[in-house]
Parts: sequence; C-alpha cells; structure tokens
Amino acid sequence: MSTTLNFRCLYTDDDGVSHFAPLDVEMAPREFAPPFSVSPLETASRYGFLHLPAGWIGDLHPSPLRMWIIVLSGEMEFEAGDGEQQKIAPGSALLLEDTTGMGHCSRVLGNQPAVLAVVHV
Repeated sequence: MSTTLNFRCLYTDDDGVSHFAPLDVEMAPREFAPPFSVSPLETASRYGFLHLPAGWIGDLHPSPLRMWIIVLSGEMEFEAGDGEQQKIAPGSALLLEDTTGMGHCSRVLGNQPAVLAVVHV
C-alpha cells in the first residue's frame, strides 16, 4: 500500500507574488524487516539549524535559497505575498521556493522559541 505525505510549498508567480500550493510526496512500500514506506531520495547540498527567539518576526523577504524548513520545536507562521497564512507546527515541513519577487513574512508564534532544521535543495 502506498502512502502520500502532504506538505505545502511557497512559490513565486510570474508577477513576483508568493503563494502556497499543495506538495504531495509519494511513498512506496519497501520490503524491510518489517516493511515501511519510502519516498524517492532527492538531492540536497547542505543543511543547518536555526534557533529563533519567541516573538521573532521576519518582515517581507524572498527566501535566500530553495530549501525545506522542518519545525523541530515551537510554532511558526508564514504569510505569502497574496496574504494567505500557514501555521507550521513541530514535525511539519514547508518547501520555500520563493527566491525571487516580494517573498513572504514569517514569525514565531507563542511564547516559546522555534528550532528549525533547514535543508538546501
């Protein structure tokens, strides 16, 4: 039985406005002991971690590079150039592809810092 992981992608349209879009990653069963599902392996060039203090706000900016943001702790909110907002909780991920145009805003929600893993793709 195949499984699909559902994420969101933040991209820039031809007018330089960022938008969220669904991003589904297909998983296929593999015969391990016991079996589990695996996605296709993609190329990544580097990774790092970010510690954002409670109350941190990133004003409108494009992503400095195409990257996955994976929330390890805390909660983040991203706002696309079209005004749509998405909350990203621990264990969730967002693919940032809006490296041109007006970009997005981002902020830490709540009174706890956010710890993120970032993967350059």
